[in-house]
Amino acid sequence: MAESRRFAGALDAFGVGRLRVVVLSGEFLAALTAAERAVVGLAAVGLSNRAIAERRNASVRTVANQLAGAYRKLGVGSRFELMARLQPPDEGSDA
Repeated sequence: MAESRRFAGALDAFGVGRLRVVVLSGEFLAALTAAERAVVGLAAVGLSNRAIAERRNASVRTVANQLAGAYRKLGVGSRFELMARLQPPDEGSDA
């Protein structure tokens, strides 16, 4: 608990504010480059391409290209599909 407060404080210090954290793991992410994993993680918490580009000190076009590459490798066609793919199955479901 103390570590999460310390992490939140560090985010505030860098002007990031509070973000929902998505842990990206699993075999299906192994095919992604580090840059693709980074932009997928930021997209997964709801940031726009422009906001991702600002945080990564990159162009919006670069972010769009990295997301497109990640979508292709993950077999998804949109942020909505990406979010669904990253969600763990509901507890108690048969999935």
